Amino acid sequence: MMAFLCTQTGCTMWHPVPFVDHEKKEVPPDLLAYYDYPHGQQKAVILKETNERGYDFRQVEFPLYLPDELWTKSRTQWESEVNEIKKTNEKEAKDRSLHYTNRIDLYLPKKRDKAKPTIVVSPILGGNMVVDVFARFFARHGFVAAIVHRKKLQFDGKQDMSQFENYMRASIIRIREAIDWLEVQPEVDSQKMAGFGISYGAILHTVLAAIEPRLKYHILAMPAGPIPDVILKCPDPGVTKVVREAERFGWKRDQMYADLQAVMKTDPTRFAPYIDKDRVMVFLALFDRVVGMRRTYKLWKEMGRPKLKVIPLGHYGGLLIFPYLEWVSLRFFNSRF
Repeated sequence: MMAFLCTQTGCTMWHPVPFVDHEKKEVPPDLLAYYDYPHGQQKAVILKETNERGYDFRQVEFPLYLPDELWTKSRTQWESEVNEIKKTNEKEAKDRSLHYTNRIDLYLPKKRDKAKPTIVVSPILGGNMVVDVFARFFARHGFVAAIVHRKKLQFDGKQDMSQFENYMRASIIRIREAIDWLEVQPEVDSQKMAGFGISYGAILHTVLAAIEPRLKYHILAMPAGPIPDVILKCPDPGVTKVVREAERFGWKRDQMYADLQAVMKTDPTRFAPYIDKDRVMVFLALFDRVVGMRRTYKLWKEMGRPKLKVIPLGHYGGLLIFPYLEWVSLRFFNSRF
């Protein structure tokens, strides 16, 4: 890996090995069907609306529809539980309601004389922090940006390792339902939609790049796989907390790893062969110890070596060069739309 070279700003396009053509494969029908979902009424409620400098903000919410096997409790049970929590903790109730609702933060350009290209933005595992910076930036430069919320990752000791797979599968379906809603909004040009994900968000968008044709292009900032390796070797507090919780319930790491290998279907490495490499751009953090630089690099190769930007920092160090990430991403989307 000593072949990495960063010049000038420290970030460069890099092809460390001779180019080998990548023939995109068709996604098997049964794999596509795995991410299908019930289509229910998507009448959105506006929770918040503000006028900001350079963009307008709107937060909306509508019912989430999942396959029966992904519900840990019925919608009625979740609603009852949330209503009880709301009496003493409004914030916790709002977070918990994501078990049965889909919530979108919509960042709209001030000038909306016509439908605009739209970027679906997926946050890191810890929440919407970080990506809201990019959503505001895209909106100020003429794009609609939509952050799709999701519930927190927690370990339920009463379930097996399949709960990790269920969490990721539900995250994919949540985004697809958000796209259903977005594509019929007057501000959105449904023929010009793209995706932007960082870390866990990039992992999800690697899957979406293979199975969701309505998102034409993707920025994948520090994606990685395989998922069992990421979960058990990731030092991020949000992940290690879940792993420690599993150990508290008696799970040994070697057994966790074996079981995760057996149940994980929503894994970027599985979907890499089905991605059109000309429709994605990957950011790799050279000193990434969170998802692991080598895992990002390997995933990039399995995608067929799409455009690559190397960041000479760690996973969190990327925060230091947000302006660079913003402008490179904006140029990528502008060149496509």
